[in-house]
Amino acid sequence: MVRFRRFVASSPIFSGYEVFLDIDIHNTLDKIINQFYDNLYKLLELYKFEVLVEELKNTRFHIHDITMDDITMDHIESNNSEKKIYVCDKCSS
Repeated sequence: MVRFRRFVASSPIFSGYEVFLDIDIHNTLDKIINQFYDNLYKLLELYKFEVLVEELKNTRFHIHDITMDDITMDHIESNNSEKKIYVCDKCSS
């Protein structure tokens, strides 16, 4: 069974960007953040947003106040794939 979760940018520049990732493949916070970054990078390159690509290169995303256990818990909500998990770049956590 594939388990997707919704990851959303909490960012002054990239706010609103979201992607669904399979948490069985991306099973650590670092893997999630790397895949989030890679997906956003490919999207910006595809549509030739050169300035945003350069901004992204200087961006350091992180997830705070939530653990991998929190992300993988299936019994908290009936529809965990719709719950937003924020990937932040606007603080130093």
